[in-house]
Amino acid sequence: MTERESVSFRILHPDPLDFSRSSHLTPELFCSIEFFSQSLAAAFQKNLLYLSYLRHVRLEGNKTFQVKWTVSWPQAFLMNKSLKDFPEVCRQIEEGLKGYNQEGFWSLRLKNNRSMSWNRRTQVMGVLNVTPDSFSDGGRYFDPQKAVEQALKLQAEGADWIDIGGESTRPGAKAVSVPEEKHRVLPVLKACAKKLRIPISVDTYKAEVARAAVGEGAQMINDISAMTLDRSMAKTIASLKVPVILMHMKGKPRTMQKKPVYQDVVGEVLSYLRGRLEEARQAGISDDRLLVDPGLGFGKTDAHNLELLRRLWELKVLGKPIVSGPSRKSMIGRLLGGLPAEQRVEGTAAAVTASVLKGADMVRVHDVQSMARVVKIADAIRYGGYPGSVSNRNKLQRPERE
Repeated sequence: MTERESVSFRILHPDPLDFSRSSHLTPELFCSIEFFSQSLAAAFQKNLLYLSYLRHVRLEGNKTFQVKWTVSWPQAFLMNKSLKDFPEVCRQIEEGLKGYNQEGFWSLRLKNNRSMSWNRRTQVMGVLNVTPDSFSDGGRYFDPQKAVEQALKLQAEGADWIDIGGESTRPGAKAVSVPEEKHRVLPVLKACAKKLRIPISVDTYKAEVARAAVGEGAQMINDISAMTLDRSMAKTIASLKVPVILMHMKGKPRTMQKKPVYQDVVGEVLSYLRGRLEEARQAGISDDRLLVDPGLGFGKTDAHNLELLRRLWELKVLGKPIVSGPSRKSMIGRLLGGLPAEQRVEGTAAAVTASVLKGADMVRVHDVQSMARVVKIADAIRYGGYPGSVSNRNKLQRPERE
């Protein structure tokens, strides 16, 4: 096992979006590197013990091994000078510090080198399912004309993206064939691409569907399997030169909710997404075309989902836009006493607010009009003013280079 496959850098504290923390205080970072090799972990700990500005350096664990330490924000940038024997760790620390401090400005490179940028404003992605069996709106927009009308309605309500899906990925759902998925998606996509002024994403894990979709005007692919269910997807995305959302899912849709177990759900999701990002890079997908999604409801219990929402900010060390999709999830229905999908709007609003305040850069929702309003208020709280305003609240300054 190479070093890159066996390590994962994390910042465990403080939450950079903690609104009770004074913006004038320089934080003490509580950091961790997880290793699958005890010998590598011990060697790394030994190196850290020589760095006098680090505190509380310790090694923990028995199956996976965590080296933990405390360091001030300015001194965190000094570490890489002393860790040249651990190049992948250095890369992750540099990327992690930048991502941890990244707040609100992103630029995605689309096809033909066009770009889509946003600044201190969470993107709203409207869901358009063209399936007979989706948990929320299955069968409602199967007809291309009705689908176009709905897409235009979502655009008018404030959607920044439309995400078209031709296969239900609810728990227990059966897979559909490539020809069937293309039959469902492509006519709707083609019609929408002619009418919409906002970009379209296609929710698929099949490379052949992705290629056909981009050919008909899709600007991004949303892959619930993070390019693992179809091993040709990574090379396909690289050749298509479009962004891709890499989502964490434990198992497959048909079986993913059968007693999912984690030792540390946030750490395991983070480590998994880091590995998928690396595979995407190796396939030739550029960093400005990568987004990550923790996969709420995909192989997680309600407790796992809530923990991911509380600690969503920990994914910021990946240095990529974070997508959150809590909309109408069965977790919300259960927490509200068994409400059906169409009665989960208020619960979704609470989960969307939590997502934004904990670091989400894009939310995927069914009820666009109401959630766009929720996001506008959450953004004002998060960024310390009106959407798009400039504020240095909780913005940390990187030390000057010597």
